[in-house]
Amino acid sequence: MIGSDAGFYSAFLDDVAARAVWPDLDAVTAGWGFPAGRARRQDDGYVVDGRWSFGSGCTYADVIVGGCAEFDGDMPVTAGEGLPVVRIVIAPAEAWTVHDTWFTTGLAGSGSNDYSVEDLVVPPERTFTFLDAPRRPAGRPGPLYAFPGAFFANMSGVPLGLARRAIDVALGVAENKVYRPRGNRMREEPRIRLAVARAEADLSAARAYVYQALDRMWDELESDGATTTPTRVHLALSRGNAFRMARDVAQQMVDLVGTEAIDTFSPLDRLLRDAVTMKQRLLAQDRMLELVGGLVLGEEPPFPFL
Repeated sequence: MIGSDAGFYSAFLDDVAARAVWPDLDAVTAGWGFPAGRARRQDDGYVVDGRWSFGSGCTYADVIVGGCAEFDGDMPVTAGEGLPVVRIVIAPAEAWTVHDTWFTTGLAGSGSNDYSVEDLVVPPERTFTFLDAPRRPAGRPGPLYAFPGAFFANMSGVPLGLARRAIDVALGVAENKVYRPRGNRMREEPRIRLAVARAEADLSAARAYVYQALDRMWDELESDGATTTPTRVHLALSRGNAFRMARDVAQQMVDLVGTEAIDTFSPLDRLLRDAVTMKQRLLAQDRMLELVGGLVLGEEPPFPFL
């Protein structure tokens, strides 16, 4: 999911710079936009220092990005309401130092290590802020780039896919498992059928909510070039709901399968650990609901993605 972000980042660069950074459409991009670094203006670009966490995919990335608070000398550059300007800097993966810090119960294969850089000079054409107007398509941003929150449109696919896999794995076990000594098949047990039905309903409801919110966002961006507050609210709620659903469904399927799910070679063991871990991502945490509630009440969040 994160490796595909190049398509969104590149819209904020001119074509020459974008093609230089990503000469291959399959190039993997890692990193994130939280301003854990500092980008100091100078004549030939920005001098960048900082250390970032959760650099998912940085161990096999071609390009890495980092969010920075922009400075002019020792003075932070601010935008409206005194908020600091967050500048995204982009550089080849070999320009960054990756630190082996990712020791987690789930998502172990994502390689979400810390990464850092010191005194890296990045040309201005390889930086941008989400306050900038997108440069692609030429002359008009198009729906995909008109709303910064569209950057996270692909996130919900991860929990939806995880829940689907968890149910499918459990169904495979139920199809072949026989209880001893009675010899009855697992799939014939009423409690198994009830659990599967509830999981399918939970997944279908969460998926429908995600797609309804995305369709609504797209229609508004196509017709008006902007999203309404209710749509922004439902985008955030549907995303958080999908992550909660995935964790719940994974747990339900582990409970359904029983002891076979606790073996380390069981996909359900890994799926549950992944679901628990990814629920801790900032945009999936319950505290994000506080910002959503504030948005419902007319209070704008401190960043443009909600």
